[in-house]
Amino acid sequence: MGSKEIARVCLYGEHLAPAFHEFCRVIWPGSSPEIVPGQAIPASQVNRCQPSPSDAPTFVFLKDEKVIGHVTTIPVQLSIPSGIKAAHWIVGFMVLPEYRSGLVGPLLIKEVNCVLDCAMSLHVELPVLRILTGLKWVHKGVLPQYLRVMNARGVLENIQPSTVEAVSAGGRGSFLRPYLKGRFVRLIGSAGLALGQRLWWGMNCLARPKPTQADLQWEEAFDDSYTHLWQSVAGQLAATLVRDRAALESRYGGKIKGYRLLTCRSNGKLHGYCIVKLKQFVNDRRMGNMKLGTMVDCLYDPREPSVLHGLVAHVAQWARQEGVDALLCTASLKSIGQGLLRNGFFTIPGNLNFAYHSRSPLELEKISLDDWHLMRGDSDADQNF
Repeated sequence: MGSKEIARVCLYGEHLAPAFHEFCRVIWPGSSPEIVPGQAIPASQVNRCQPSPSDAPTFVFLKDEKVIGHVTTIPVQLSIPSGIKAAHWIVGFMVLPEYRSGLVGPLLIKEVNCVLDCAMSLHVELPVLRILTGLKWVHKGVLPQYLRVMNARGVLENIQPSTVEAVSAGGRGSFLRPYLKGRFVRLIGSAGLALGQRLWWGMNCLARPKPTQADLQWEEAFDDSYTHLWQSVAGQLAATLVRDRAALESRYGGKIKGYRLLTCRSNGKLHGYCIVKLKQFVNDRRMGNMKLGTMVDCLYDPREPSVLHGLVAHVAQWARQEGVDALLCTASLKSIGQGLLRNGFFTIPGNLNFAYHSRSPLELEKISLDDWHLMRGDSDADQNF
């Protein structure tokens, strides 16, 4: 008579390193080097295969000591009207394919609900949303997404039909597939897209605020002025992650060299900043060889719309100089969306679902998605592109 299989959810520990690396090797081929039992996880390990420290628990589902499911967390401070609340993003939620129709995923999230006081998620996959809502997570909606076309021909020559379908709810963009395959159609479409972009820019000309008189400059590090900006703005935002110097350094740290940090200052005072990520795709199955700029974070005083206008206009000028085909921004805060629209962006279907679970739901349930200050980079979601 065979021994009974033992299955359980537990927190990651160093003794699980070999099993965890085998899980990573299956899920993300090539991302996890071979290790021997007891060997420490290399510092050079890819982030998604790097279990988090003790303040950011990683949950694993074990079946006979084999890791078959995984979800890790990123600790953050959440600012809401009642004060600062400790919270976690859940990221890297993954289950081996042969177990995805079972209870592995729900049991992992059930453990997250038990251990964490407040957990949040920005995710694309609808099966994940079904698991979360089935375990009493609140789905606030899909974050609005904005696009500014800098090079219409570059966009239409590189974008793949699957990308159009991915951002079209229920795959309603599938009717475009045969048309996007024709070069002539793409050329005509690029001319129409370029004209439409110019018309949209002109239509919003009167709505744009006066140019800011502050200085716009690129920087490479954070200082105490970011904390001062955060302290002056926090009370005006209904719900947002703390964005002081410590939080920004924790989020970007040494990785800031992979981003561009634009600031708006006058006499040394910081009025706002914008963080941009540039990515050159090469033979990508969705984006072809497109060069995409993504605004992953932005903070400014909502009472000074000219600051946002200055930041966005400067980013657009830089993007044009860098040969960027399109600028993308995913942001929930209504004032940021309005500022982007006035600066030549237009809305496209979003694909990032925001959901949360809190043991004190009354603190969050009355805050609409428009009043949350969430952006693509808040939970490493910028890595999706």
